[in-house]
Amino acid sequence: MKRLAITISALLILGALVPNPAAAARPRFNVNQVLNSSPKHLQFFNSTAPELLFYGGAGAGKSYTIADKLFLQGILNPGERQKIVVVRKTLASLRKSTLDIIERRADALHRPFRLDRSSWTAQCGNQTWVFTGMNNREDYQKIKSLTDVNFIWANELTELREDDYRELGLRLRGARSKHPLAFRQMIGDFNPIGKTSWIYERNWQRLPKAAEKIRVTVLDNPWAEPEYISMLKAAAADDKNFYNIYFLGEWGELEGVIFNWDVQPLPTIAFDEIIYGGDFGYSIDEAALVKIYRRADEYWVEELLYEKGLTNPALAVRALALGVTRNDDSYWDSAEPKSIQELCDNGLNAKPSLKGQDSVRASIDFLKAQKIHIVEGSPNLVKEVRSWVWKKDKDGHSLPVPGPGKEHAIKATIYGIYTHAKSGVEAVAFQSDEEVY
Repeated sequence: MKRLAITISALLILGALVPNPAAAARPRFNVNQVLNSSPKHLQFFNSTAPELLFYGGAGAGKSYTIADKLFLQGILNPGERQKIVVVRKTLASLRKSTLDIIERRADALHRPFRLDRSSWTAQCGNQTWVFTGMNNREDYQKIKSLTDVNFIWANELTELREDDYRELGLRLRGARSKHPLAFRQMIGDFNPIGKTSWIYERNWQRLPKAAEKIRVTVLDNPWAEPEYISMLKAAAADDKNFYNIYFLGEWGELEGVIFNWDVQPLPTIAFDEIIYGGDFGYSIDEAALVKIYRRADEYWVEELLYEKGLTNPALAVRALALGVTRNDDSYWDSAEPKSIQELCDNGLNAKPSLKGQDSVRASIDFLKAQKIHIVEGSPNLVKEVRSWVWKKDKDGHSLPVPGPGKEHAIKATIYGIYTHAKSGVEAVAFQSDEEVY
């Protein structure tokens, strides 16, 4: 297996030129300009361990490097037929996040990636890619039917159960290739949110040598934006646990989680009403849009959009394309009246969120008193809720304000549920020393 490591290192370090297999007329390209060749990522590229955990902080570029490594296997072993399985808890989550990254990396590496959206499989030269969830009977039957699998990518491993992980490991079977560079591998990626996870118990305590473990941070990503790095660093002053998880990429000790919402399928019932909540973003922060279904005092929240780089007109266009109509109420950050007006000018019935003295705690208390579920296929909302905790003082005592962290989908949910429920009160923007939502 050392030959594989030498080959990939040569590609990266010596700047080897990789030909485009789809069209000989297109120019060759230097992989040094495309792949992350920082030491930790190079270690990942070179690993041939049967189990490989690629984990760490936010913005570390884990998904991009995993996709690149899998595409490289087709380049290094062009004569070998390969099957790659990419799995996440729900296929909907996979489609919204990782699949987009895979398609963009295929384009960057000039790979002939052809996706069939009816079967959720893709052909890419000598590779067959299979995309699936692990959330229902059909998913598990699909997994159990797979044979001759070369690589498995378990994306956002914390969403899966240990039994799921064990079942995936059984799929790495079939005839072994005689190619000198061939190997089989199961890759899992995740943020180390809490030591209560089965991942920590299995791979750090019970079976510490079962998998090779590579920890990366945003500092290992040469393309990370300086503003984003500064934001993660600044968290050290407010929430040491958040800093440890999302900047240092170390295992956290999550205490004081604010919301304990479960994840379930959207029920097939008649709802009393459907509303929307949104949070603005652009270059550093993601814009978020959620769809909120209400039946009596019970709510189901579905993530529709979570994306950077959207201007307000573009955000309105996306919302309309996702099914929001001109008659649907949607609630947005009242601190940005100009942005709300732009949404209205572009076809949305956008309204300002309710804010005021102590509105942060009041809105949180209100939502905690409701029965709220997250609809399956809402990956970023799930991640935010599971890591949103109360801020702590220097002695480690919880304070009645949320700690730092991503909360775009959470804010969208609060804006929608709280403001709509309190719609008899005029929504006003109120600025004070306390942050308002």
